[in-house]
Amino acid sequence: MNSKRITEIARVMTRRFNAIYALIACTALAFAFYSCNESTPTEQPTPLPPTATRVAPTAVPEAPTLANFHPTPSSIATTPPTQQPTPQPPTATASAITPVPATPTSQPQIESRPTPTATPTPTAVPDSLPLPDDAQFTQIAAGWHHACGLQADGTALCWGRNISDSLKIPGGNLTLSQISAGLNFTCALRVNGAIACWGENEAGQASPPDGRFYDIAAGQNHACALSAGALTCWGKGFPDGPQTIQEIPTFLSTIQAGAGFTCGLTTDADMACWTNGDEELENKFGDDGSELAITPGPFAELAIGLHHACAIKSDGSVFCALEERKHYSQRARPPSTKFVQATGGWYHACGITEASDIECWGSGAPGEPGQRLRAPKGKFTAVSIGWRNSCALRPDGYAACWRQPDFQILPFDLREAFGGISFEQPVDMFSLPDGRLAVVERKGVITAYSDEPNDAPPQIMLDISDIMFCCEYRHDGVSAAALDPQFEEFPFLYVYYRTLDEHPAEGEDVTQFEGRLQLARFRVENGQAVRDSGLIMLDVPQPYKWFYAGAMRFGADGMLYIATGSNASGWTQSLQVMHGKILRIDVRGATPEQPYRIPPDNPFVDDPEALPEIWIYGMKNPWRMDFAPDGRLFIADVGRSHYEEISLAGAGANLGMYWCEGNLCKEGKDPDADGFTAPIFTYGRDDGCAVIGGVTAPHLNNGFIFADYCTGRVFLLEDDDQEGWRARILAQTKRTISFYIDADGTVYTLAYGKPIMRMLPVGDQE
Repeated sequence: MNSKRITEIARVMTRRFNAIYALIACTALAFAFYSCNESTPTEQPTPLPPTATRVAPTAVPEAPTLANFHPTPSSIATTPPTQQPTPQPPTATASAITPVPATPTSQPQIESRPTPTATPTPTAVPDSLPLPDDAQFTQIAAGWHHACGLQADGTALCWGRNISDSLKIPGGNLTLSQISAGLNFTCALRVNGAIACWGENEAGQASPPDGRFYDIAAGQNHACALSAGALTCWGKGFPDGPQTIQEIPTFLSTIQAGAGFTCGLTTDADMACWTNGDEELENKFGDDGSELAITPGPFAELAIGLHHACAIKSDGSVFCALEERKHYSQRARPPSTKFVQATGGWYHACGITEASDIECWGSGAPGEPGQRLRAPKGKFTAVSIGWRNSCALRPDGYAACWRQPDFQILPFDLREAFGGISFEQPVDMFSLPDGRLAVVERKGVITAYSDEPNDAPPQIMLDISDIMFCCEYRHDGVSAAALDPQFEEFPFLYVYYRTLDEHPAEGEDVTQFEGRLQLARFRVENGQAVRDSGLIMLDVPQPYKWFYAGAMRFGADGMLYIATGSNASGWTQSLQVMHGKILRIDVRGATPEQPYRIPPDNPFVDDPEALPEIWIYGMKNPWRMDFAPDGRLFIADVGRSHYEEISLAGAGANLGMYWCEGNLCKEGKDPDADGFTAPIFTYGRDDGCAVIGGVTAPHLNNGFIFADYCTGRVFLLEDDDQEGWRARILAQTKRTISFYIDADGTVYTLAYGKPIMRMLPVGDQE
């Protein structure tokens, strides 16, 4: 696309205010993000499903045996200028903060006869420097782990962590006019328009072009600068060195950069954005990685983050190009406050309001779900944020720097178990009497492993992959398994899974076949489950293709607790079906004629309008749960559209789904008046996409360990006597799908296609 054509497009779009096309084009800058939640179909009255195989208080059901199974195949911050806008800071991540003393140079000695000039001795920059208390600045720019500021005399000071010499300003005290910080590097304009860069240079981001420029922007690992009639970029995405971007319009007044993309304000006050065009970015942004997207304004200033593009409108409101993107929506959606300046970070943004206050929105990364972003109190003229570190200028030129509360050294390391074996789809674990650990795989195979490298090789304990359907659709297959807690007396293995009630032909759409949730029991002899002893104990029809849950736990009372999902139905509030419930049954002494009994203290035993198996109801998709010390259940329920929630509930509790999601209830519904048990903790889609519970950790004050599937962050939810339930981050994983905790308190994390990991305290020697 040539510049003439781009200019024509921009003019036409500006004239017509074609916001729809512009929004679509600019949102192409977002990374495609996998959402582990299916969209829920529009709710409407739905006929009740077929009655599940169960035991009523007065009747004994006839249970099928395993023979009845259907065989199937297996940024810059500055006091706002009066004449020309100044570029905003790029995104990044932070740490502690402060300046680099000027590097001294040796002076030539004066003697009676000429002597050669002494060679300067370089002064090493410390690993970190604090923000100087007595320094005053006219501009400030925050990077990943460092920040730099310009003083009134044009010299710079940098502070924070000295990663890749990010604090080492070249040439001593350069006189600068503008500064912009990237990830671990900084670029600045000298008073004569030349560029100086320092810090990390792996992709050439600290190797600027020659020439004279009037605006500069450092992104994640690249930078761009404007000169009269030209835009030049260098760093990642420009492997052949600095490149003049001919396709980008020359009518730009200012620029800012993010992660592999750059945006500018045109002279018509529109926002123009484009990517670097390297192969990696083309895969993320579309076929033409350098395609230009123009969003009609009028805009007064840019606020570009690492993955989102925002701008301040002429009325002071903030527009974000990713406002309608599903996963990033909450990160990019600003408040209704009017701003005079704003800046973007990794997944959050901050701005200076018309009242000179700082207000931040979005999420730090990694974040502690449900917490508001921090911002200092007082009056400020400019703000710049990196990944989690942020700095702002007060009217007197002194800086205030702060970090988001999630910035901390993680207390747990992750170390590979079982010699680093990768598992395709592990979903659960349990301990065997001989000390080995059994790994449950979704495809229907349970294998016993020793965590000691020199012990016996793995042993398959059970393989039912040929008699159940898995795994063409991601909700099918085994979800949980457990041994009877009184194994010596009752040597049984219980397996909970979803399969199809009909064998699909090759190539048929498996989502069109009705599924079934089934609980099967197998006798265990000599460490192996006897497949022919299989007995189906519970059989719950699943006519729809979403939300099957899958948690199973034995309580201290010996009863078996089973979680079922809503199956994308409106049945969660109905006590006449088993969907969206926690069931409680007695499995001891089961026979084909009576596969389980109803505990007489179940809350709905005496209610003729309710199924007596129900223990708790009103959930969407309780994938994992565990017992608190008082016998109640921690239940991690995957949300629908807005909130993930964790509840602590006991007999007869109604958790409110679908009337409520998190603490948000439909009009006319009041949690207290309607008797709903409110969650103890919630977090929104700005902090993740699907809550993955979870185990109770006695060694961590009986807190509940959980994760978010999309972010991979692992948290401990604990009761703070002062502020109630709070989550703190423990570790960072890769898409955890389940947890297990052994008798010694070691926590294991399970993820698809990766080794199972043990969570051990940092510094703990194995």
